[in-house]
Amino acid sequence: MTLHWNYLALWLLCIVGALQPIKSSEYIGRPIPRHDKWSQAIKGDYIPMQFYDAMRSAENSKLDFQNQVRNFREHLQRNLTMSNVLSLGHENQLNTQHQRTKLHELSEFFYAAADAARIFARDSETSYEFAKNSSYTLLLQLRQIPSTQPIPVKMLLTNYFAEMEFFHIMFSEIIDEALEYTQNILLATQKTFTYYADVQRFVLQNWNFKGDVGCCQEYMEFLKHYSDQIFKCAAGRGLNVAFDVFAMTELTSKYVMRQLEFRIQRLFNCLYLGSYEIRCKFLLNAEKDFEMLFTKIEELEIFYDLRMKNGRVSALRQRRQNHIEEAAPTGVKAQDNCIPLDFPRSQMHKSLKQCFYSITEY
Repeated sequence: MTLHWNYLALWLLCIVGALQPIKSSEYIGRPIPRHDKWSQAIKGDYIPMQFYDAMRSAENSKLDFQNQVRNFREHLQRNLTMSNVLSLGHENQLNTQHQRTKLHELSEFFYAAADAARIFARDSETSYEFAKNSSYTLLLQLRQIPSTQPIPVKMLLTNYFAEMEFFHIMFSEIIDEALEYTQNILLATQKTFTYYADVQRFVLQNWNFKGDVGCCQEYMEFLKHYSDQIFKCAAGRGLNVAFDVFAMTELTSKYVMRQLEFRIQRLFNCLYLGSYEIRCKFLLNAEKDFEMLFTKIEELEIFYDLRMKNGRVSALRQRRQNHIEEAAPTGVKAQDNCIPLDFPRSQMHKSLKQCFYSITEY
């Protein structure tokens, strides 16, 4: 029983010590030498440059892919119009090679769009991963803080570090949510574009297209219609949502990195320069100090909910209150229904099928 009361008394003593005003004159002691490894940390620049490089690469890839999407209708009109074919002369003078070149350019456009989707998927994934890794890197910066701190300060630091680590976990979870959604959309779009281009190339290489004016006109009208329908399906609302999710996540990630860097710099200044009761007041309430950052990622998740329709509003707030791990968000189903079954053979009219000497299954 005596031992139990001794432990209780020691525990109360620690609590009282932590609640007492922290006096810098009592704990500063001898100044830390300027050549100390930790003293170099007060210079700032904690955010890895790779974070910004990855963001720039992903942004450029997004713009390239968006340009491909915007130019689709113009490309379709330019390459699948009879004016180019008829301007070459009469039927018996028709330049078949020029006509085939135009048809091949359609598949090349879809290949280029698929490659742009692939590159954006790759670069956006890299930027998401660097956002998570940079948050963790900033967390590791705190390990540079000397362990020779007063016991009350150590207790406050332990609580502050725990709050920052919890924020990193929540931030990583929401980044993973954005990553899963955008990757599913972009890779499904890439798959659809590539498959459609493969089909068109296969038809031109193996079906022996006749290439007269009548067949050329009918086949071009057929391709214009289905190219437009398939492109709309693959590059529809889901792709626009992926663009928006990436842009908002990028904006929030930059804000979060700057705020974490500010907090680390402020913490180093607080401990290095002393004056605990003036400079270190934020340590007394770590939860309040991180409240704005938690609110920021909650707003981001609400944005995800509104755009993705996942029904996860305030999920982070609920996890924060209950400290309960949730299951991973449900991914977006791949767009595998954009290309009709047995395309294009089953969709061709009899008259168009007669424009090919040998129709084989793809």
